[in-house]
Parts: sequence; structure tokens; C-alpha cells
Amino acid sequence: MPGFSFVEVWNCVWARDLVSGSRQLLFRWPKAFRPFVTFRFAFPFFVTFLVVSDCLWAEVPLPTPKDHYQNFDVGEVGLKLFSEVLGEADPVVQKAMLELASAPPAESIAKIPRGEAEAVLRTMDWKKWKASALEVFLHSSGVLDVIPASAKEWTPIVHDGLLYFLDHLDEARLMDRVLDLVYLPADSGRGERILQFAARTPTFQKVGQILARDTGVEADIQKALQTLENTVQTASYKEIATGIRTSLGPDIIQKYDFKLADRILAEASVGAVIRASLRVPGENERRDVVCKVIKPYVYRAIGEEVAIIDELTRYFVQHRDYYALGGLPLTEMFQGVRKSMANEIKIEGEQQNLLRAANYYRNDPKILVPRLYPFSTKQVTVMEFVRGEKISNAFSGDGRRRAIMARRLGDALTSDVLFSKEDEAVFHGDPHAGNVFHVLADPNDPYRIALLDWGLLGLFPRPQRAQLVQLMLGIQLNDARRLRKHLGALVEGELPRDPTRSARLDKAIKDTLHQRSKRSGFDTLGDLILRLGKEGYVLRFNIALFIKSQVTIAGILAGLDPALKQDDYVMQRASGFVRRELHKRLLYALWIPAWNSHSYRSMLSNEDVKDVLAHRVFGWFRRR
Repeated sequence: MPGFSFVEVWNCVWARDLVSGSRQLLFRWPKAFRPFVTFRFAFPFFVTFLVVSDCLWAEVPLPTPKDHYQNFDVGEVGLKLFSEVLGEADPVVQKAMLELASAPPAESIAKIPRGEAEAVLRTMDWKKWKASALEVFLHSSGVLDVIPASAKEWTPIVHDGLLYFLDHLDEARLMDRVLDLVYLPADSGRGERILQFAARTPTFQKVGQILARDTGVEADIQKALQTLENTVQTASYKEIATGIRTSLGPDIIQKYDFKLADRILAEASVGAVIRASLRVPGENERRDVVCKVIKPYVYRAIGEEVAIIDELTRYFVQHRDYYALGGLPLTEMFQGVRKSMANEIKIEGEQQNLLRAANYYRNDPKILVPRLYPFSTKQVTVMEFVRGEKISNAFSGDGRRRAIMARRLGDALTSDVLFSKEDEAVFHGDPHAGNVFHVLADPNDPYRIALLDWGLLGLFPRPQRAQLVQLMLGIQLNDARRLRKHLGALVEGELPRDPTRSARLDKAIKDTLHQRSKRSGFDTLGDLILRLGKEGYVLRFNIALFIKSQVTIAGILAGLDPALKQDDYVMQRASGFVRRELHKRLLYALWIPAWNSHSYRSMLSNEDVKDVLAHRVFGWFRRR
């Protein structure tokens, strides 16, 4: 039987005309049903049966055999499953199937409302079919296509991790996920299917936001994932507005003459925002504000998902050899994810971060951090309304201005952090395009940037930044010794002195430089982090967070100005600092003990500058 993609099978014509291509999709059905059955008809029913059963918990056998990824055919497995189900279906269910078979394809699924389908099919015991049904659901969603080509070796881990997650998900939530996919229009692209797979599942949506600007992800999937940044649509306005009014209370609403807009302004994976206006006592002008809240279902969803993450941690620890995970510190990694998700619903923590960020940027006219209003509550954050747009949409169609915007972004979120004058720099830990806005109609600065959503705030002490600059320089110069010397910036604790482990560490560095990412130096550092993780090293959270944030920024930069290379721009900014430091450098050059001093804004010593110049000169001769 030939292989069929989900879309091809789903769009196949009904099998009443046995001369058509749909005949290829038929199994050995009872004669009475053969004219009516194709995968387009079968898929909605078997997945509906799946989710309405009361006996569906933790039945999926894992690990998945390694040959699964070469041999699995979603159309074949789906039809086989459907044939088995049909043989045991209640006569009422079989009658409903036959009625649907007589309808045109465009009307077949819509004829039965979701609630009725659930009620009719609730009598079936799907325990023995759950594994196959979840497998078909996973593959037909297209979610495995999100894995970048450079990371395909992670497919078994992602595949089984998702199966495990789905297998332990609450029955009602799993029902929503599957039925949303079933009731999508037949011509829906894979991006739409992936979004439905992730809908109302904060963990999946957060991963989607991270990958939305990853240039290694295929363009149509990137475009779909970018809607997760602030155009999700799962919340009810009435529910959100009621929660805001209840939390603020009648006294605040009356005192500030508080008025909510009549629709949701923006919505992401966890929070929703409604615009409002108020009048501060003693003022005549009204102020525009926004009210940000956590969507009600998210509290329960994240609570369930962090519990699944705990179970998933134990599963991968138990099977680390099968998945070739080596010494990867799985517990620490998963606990980091767990902590990050749990922090998403801590409103007061975000409010404190917002205050800290506002104080940090108070003297920077290029950056706007929204003002927090003091009557914000544990459930509602009331802050200044920013009239702006996602930075990825800035100056659409104007290449010159978009290029300027790209450099402003590179300055604000990369160079100004690395080369900050402060002993401890602050950086935005989740700078996807939905959290970074271009401020519109600013009379003083047409390129001003607003930084929103401070759920993740990173702190970056100068000594760690100096070491990270050395790591980046090591990548630029292809210098394994430099990387080895400053590797302690990335990991907790001391590096090994044992010869065997030291040799493995040297090999990890060598392999990283040999397979250097073509996208950016931060991508290469990300690859090095993975290798260090596999060797069992525990990573410093703040530096890993900064590197991850830079990979996200690199994707935004590529969209604003494809000609701009993040590495080159960082080095260009560092060179600018070096030129301004020449008088101090000349003085230090005369005093030999200070030749290797890093006490400059650029954090590059005279020896570092010499190495860079030598690399450029030798590179010029090689090119000639």
C-alpha cells in the first residue's frame, strides 16, 4: 500500500466509485461497508472514540521501536484501526456512520455537532486501541515537522515525549485537542493543524513561541507559530472582564473611573490583555492602560502539565540509554522547564520584574518599559498602554528603516547587555516578537522599542559577561583553547580534572567548532550547551537563558534585515568600544603587566585585540 500524507488521505474522494484512487485506502471490510469507507471518513470517528472513553489512562507502550520512523504510515494504521473499531461498534454508531457516508465530503463532519458525537460514542471501550489512536493523532497533526532539519536526531525523544504527555493528559483536554483537529476544514495546512495540536496547552505553546523565529524551522510553520506571540484566541471576553472587575474591586473602579474596552486586545499562551482607560484623581485627562490577567483555564492546565513534566523526567531518566542521552542532566533540565512554566502564573513576580526593569532603563530614552500602576493585584496587572506594533512588523515595506530598526534591536537586547556599564546587567528572558514592540508615533524617536511581559528577567554580572565575550571570540577565531579556558562560564561547579572526562570535554569543543552553526555564534554556543548537557554538566541558568534569548533575537533580526549578521554586528559594536578606548590601551601597552587587562567597556584585552587583528590579516591572505 503506498504511503499517503495526512492531507492527501484526508482529501481523498469517497470510496463509492471503486475506480477512484480511494480504493487504495480500503482494507478487508465487510461488503456492506466497503463502499463507504475511506480515511477521510474514518479519522474523525476513531479519534472521537478515543477521547470519549473513560478507560484511557497511561496505556501507550514506550519506548517506540527505532524502525517506527521509517515504516509508520499514518493512512494505513488509521484505516486498520478504524476497521477494528467498526467491527465492535454499537449498531447506533454504525447507523450514524452510514448516514454520514451518504453526505457530500464537505458536509460529512459538520452534520454531527461535537457534543452529539461525544454523547453517541461515549459507550465504547477504547483501552486496547488507545496507543494506535494517539500515534495517528500525533503524526497527522504535523507537529513533528516543527523539528528543524539540524535537530532530526532528536525526533525519537520529541515523539515519545509528546506521546507520553498526551497519554497522561486529562481526558477532557485531550478530547478538545483531538476534536479541534478533526473539525478543522479539510484544506487546512500543516501550520493550522500544529496550532490546533498546541491550543490551550501552555507548555506546547511556549515551545512554539521559542521556535517561531528559528530560521531552521520551515517558513510556513514559522508563520503559523508566530501567531502564538500575541494573537491566540482561546479566552472569553466576558470571563476575563469579569475577573478584572472582581479583582480590582468596586472602590478602585469608582475612584479611578475605570472603563474596560469591549474586546480582548491581545492574547498569548498564558495571559490575555484588555485595554482600559482611567482618570487619576485630580487630573482632567484620561489615561490609556491595559489590564493583563492569566487566563482562568491556564492555572489548572499548568498545574497538570508541571506534574506530567515530573513524570516525564523520571521516564527519560529511566530510559536514558535507549535514547542515547548520555550524561545529560535530565532532572535539572526538566526542573528548569517546570520552574519556568510555574513562574508563568506568578503575577506578583512579573510585577516585581517590571518594576526592576523600569528602574534599570529609566535613563535610556531608546527603551520604554510600561509603567506599573500601584493598585495592581495578585490577579491583575494594570500598566501603561503602549501604542505600538510587533517589532517584526515595523516599517513594513521600507527596507532602509527596517535595517535601522534591526540595529536598534541588536543594540538594545544584545550589545547594550553584554557591554553594559552596570556591574549587573538586566536582560529580557523571553524576547519573542510579541513581547518586543516598535513604539508608534513617538515624536522624539521613531525607532523606540518597548519591552513588554517581564515574566522572565535575567541578571548578568560583569564577570560572566566577560567570559561569554571570550567564548564568542573563541568561536569567531575558531580557538578551541580559548573556549576551553572560559567554559566555566557555562556550567555550575568546577570543570573536571580527570583525564578521561577532560578528553571528552575537549572533544565536545572540537566537534562544536567543526560543526559550527551557519546561523550565528549564539546558535553555536547553544550546540555546545547541548553537548555539555549530554556529558552531565549542569548549566548556569542565566547564561543559558541569555543565549536562548539571543537565538530568538537572531530570528527577528533576519526578518528585519536579512543582510545583517548578528555576530558581525556584535563584533562591530565591540570594535567601536575598542576605538574609544585607545588612549587607555596605549597607556596600558606601556605597562606590560596590564597588557592582558580586561578592564575596558569592551572587556577585550590588548592581547584579544591583537588576536582578532591577526585572524583578519591571515584570513585576508588566505582569501587571496
